[in-house]
Amino acid sequence: MKKRTIRIALILCIVMSAALIAGCADDQPSAPASTPAPAADPAPAPADPATPADPAAPEVPPEPEPLYHERAFVRASIHRNGPGASLVAIAEELGYFDMYGIDADITIVESGPVQMAAMRADNHSLDFGYIGPGVAWNPMDPSGNQISFIFFDQLGNSERLIARTGIFTANASGVFDHNSVYNGLRGQTVYMEVGTTPGGWFKNLLSAINDGRPVDEQLWLTCEDPAYMQGYEAPNQNPENMIQVVNLANANIPAGMATAGRDRVDIAVAFEPIPSTIVANISDVEVITDNRLLPPEKVFPGTFVARNEWIDENPDVVQRVVNALFLAALWRADNLDEAMRIAERLCQAEEGSFPLSVYCLTLEDYQTWFSSPDGRGFGYLRSLYNERIPNVPEGLEPKPFEDVFDFSFMLNAIANLSP
Repeated sequence: MKKRTIRIALILCIVMSAALIAGCADDQPSAPASTPAPAADPAPAPADPATPADPAAPEVPPEPEPLYHERAFVRASIHRNGPGASLVAIAEELGYFDMYGIDADITIVESGPVQMAAMRADNHSLDFGYIGPGVAWNPMDPSGNQISFIFFDQLGNSERLIARTGIFTANASGVFDHNSVYNGLRGQTVYMEVGTTPGGWFKNLLSAINDGRPVDEQLWLTCEDPAYMQGYEAPNQNPENMIQVVNLANANIPAGMATAGRDRVDIAVAFEPIPSTIVANISDVEVITDNRLLPPEKVFPGTFVARNEWIDENPDVVQRVVNALFLAALWRADNLDEAMRIAERLCQAEEGSFPLSVYCLTLEDYQTWFSSPDGRGFGYLRSLYNERIPNVPEGLEPKPFEDVFDFSFMLNAIANLSP
């Protein structure tokens, strides 16, 4: 089997104006919805797995035999966490990429906006990658170099509201409920990276805890970032109900909570693995809540997106990549703990630092959720679409729902690779 070296790069910053993402370009690639995807290759006959040396260890299947001997070079991007890294890590380590003749140059990103800038730049450095819901408005943006959703990964539960012990008071059962969160947030300052998933997640949490309360008692937020405030209307102007949101990079939240100075962070929203790392290392910080206080329609999927130009020019390669991701997803559903360890190895993270914070689709889920346009999977995607429409830069007409998803490749994989 061909041996290769995978370059893992960490994007720290890209000097690029905001107009690169929001600005218009004269020549826009056509939406890939009409691009016919080639049929997925039939799944190879399963081999009998060897008996593992440690009976307690999960069974790792033998590397599959290559179906393609002509290699295809692709530039993939992942996030440094379990949800954002696991599928690519599994496809790489267990040989699914190799089976489909994919040589992956893998870039680890710390920020969704930076990732989108790299993918949508004229001199782009990425072909496809995993994104969280926070930057999912980019495929809806009709300007510049466009991208499309190509794969439904999982339902995330990576965001956490964390706080200094004593700020929030649990109910009689020892649980932080809606009232606990309402009382704890009232009049406070909360830190988060507003341009990523925590920003939208916090707005949804605020809506959930305000639900059913008189308008004059509802909490409201303010933030100096105009993009974050776009489309937001406060329910009242009572200063006692105000929450000050401060934009702070997810990676900088641990330092903020560890400091004893006046810049100390007492309440934050962050995505994993940052919250787990903070709670494990700072004794007076606790997790207040995750997705459990949100209604189902406010729980959004993690997805893979790709450049439209790359899709149009390489439909066969795109299908091979999606096939590998699909097989990796099926393996992950049955081996979630080991999947997190594989993701940690690829990201060079400490073992056990990626918590099990996602709902991973099974084969039955993929088959039933996407069996029709009214299926549950498309319902989650429509909720995501409706949630992120306000983030499309002002003055632009968002692309219609049907033009931002090119799931022909995923549907081919579901139909042709299912055991």
